[in-house]
Amino acid sequence: MRTVLLAIVYYLIVTPVGLLARAVRDPLTRGTDPKAATYWAAPIPSAV
Repeated sequence: MRTVLLAIVYYLIVTPVGLLARAVRDPLTRGTDPKAATYWAAPIPSAV
């Protein structure tokens, strides 16, 4: 019974909240910039 209840909570609460969050903003901040020569972001060097 607990599994069924958790599945119902997940599909009725967690999933719509996630879909709404994605509809409002892009979590990965993807987008196109026609003026950009490249989209490469150089990695931050580690201090090891």
